[in-house]
Amino acid sequence: MTEWIDTHPVVDVPLAEYQRLLGYPRGHEMNGRPQELAEWALAWYAANGHPWSYAREAKPAQSSLTDGESVAIEGVVFESSGLRRHFARFAAEGAVLAAFSAGPDLEHEANRLWRDEKPDEYYFLEVLGAAVVERLAAMTGARLCAWAERNAAAVLPHYSPGYPDWDIAQQPRLLALLRGGATLPGPLEALASGALRPKKSLLAVFGLTRHADVRPLTDVLTCQSCSLASCQYRRRPATS
Repeated sequence: MTEWIDTHPVVDVPLAEYQRLLGYPRGHEMNGRPQELAEWALAWYAANGHPWSYAREAKPAQSSLTDGESVAIEGVVFESSGLRRHFARFAAEGAVLAAFSAGPDLEHEANRLWRDEKPDEYYFLEVLGAAVVERLAAMTGARLCAWAERNAAAVLPHYSPGYPDWDIAQQPRLLALLRGGATLPGPLEALASGALRPKKSLLAVFGLTRHADVRPLTDVLTCQSCSLASCQYRRRPATS
């Protein structure tokens, strides 16, 4: 089983991505109090955050589309017409299961700030957590691209419970499958509702295809929307 484990990733969140998630328009330059809060949040997380990422290749022989609106991965059936369409569109014949987390420290500190009636600090730290998770997914996607290139394959954009036509309540099932016999680099729990704890975390499925002729690879990969601008496997320039 091929695994990708990063217990101490260096997560360099681009300021433009952070500002986008904060709700600022493209090209906006923060100053004054917002700039102070953003710089504080980034510095706090650099000193105290514990992000991690984990991914593993699913057993190809046990991953397939079903006759209905679902996908079977290692014999576990996920009822999701959205995931099935995603796989069928590019003739996916394998998958990589992944988990990303900004770690529990950020959530604990954000909760403390809220209790201490510091909503501005709470908000900027919460949004930074989302930006960290996005960055981790982009970094892992780049690593998977490198691996897929060596195996004459291509990696599809990731799909997650909560995306269109995939009920978020299936997260516990996906997390249980992902774990298998592996130990994740950090704490992660899926509640019955589908919510994750720590909440700034993400479960994802990356489809794998060897059928680049189904659509050009430039259409298969979402390079234009990927925030990892320096990726050496980029097939299209990032949108500015």
